Amino acid sequence: MTTTRSVDTPAAKKAKIETETPAEAAVAATTDGPTGWEGHTMNISEAVMKADEGKHFESLKNSDVSVLQGIGPFSARVLDALHIKTVKDLAKYKFFHLARALAALAETETEGGRLKSSVMNIDKAVDKEWESKTLTEILEAPTEALEGVTKQASDLLESLGAKTIGDLATLKYCRWAEAIVEATKYENLLTAKERKVQAQLKKLS
Repeated sequence: MTTTRSVDTPAAKKAKIETETPAEAAVAATTDGPTGWEGHTMNISEAVMKADEGKHFESLKNSDVSVLQGIGPFSARVLDALHIKTVKDLAKYKFFHLARALAALAETETEGGRLKSSVMNIDKAVDKEWESKTLTEILEAPTEALEGVTKQASDLLESLGAKTIGDLATLKYCRWAEAIVEATKYENLLTAKERKVQAQLKKLS
C-alpha cells in the first residue's frame, strides 16, 4: 500500500506562524524595501573615505578618525598621541574650539581700541608672555602659546598643518568632524519602511 506524504506545513513552522504577534510581523517587514533616501543628492564625498560615503552621520561620528580623507596611519597616530581616537573626539578637541573662539573675536578687534579702564582678558587661555598681546598677535603665535599645549603637542599639531593658533582655528579635519557631529542631531536614522512600521507599532501599543 502506497502512503502519501503530507505536504502540509511542518508543525514547527505552524507554531511559529500561529504565535507570531502583530508587532513581530511588523518588525519582520523591515528587512527589505526602499530606504526613502533614494532621491537625495547630498554627500560629503570630499571629506570621508569612499567606503564610508554611504553611512549615517551617526555612524561616522563614532568611527575612527581615519574615515576622514587625509587622515592616514601617520596622522591617526599623531591624533592618538593627542588622545583623539574618533571623529567625535576630534570634534570636541578643546584647543580647536578655543582657537576658533579667539579667531572669531579677533575679527572684531580694533587696533589701539582698548579702553584704559578695560578689565577684559584671556589670561587662562594663553601662557604668561602672551597675555598682554592683541588677539591678532595671539592668532599668529605657535599653538604652544595656548595654556596646556606642550611643545610636543604643538609639534604634533604642526605635522597636521596647524603651526599657529590661527591655523588650528581653521584646521579642516576639526571643522569636518565638528560638522559631522552637529549633523547627527538632525539625521533620521529610520528608513521610510521602518518609520511606517514604527507608526504601526504605536497603534498596537
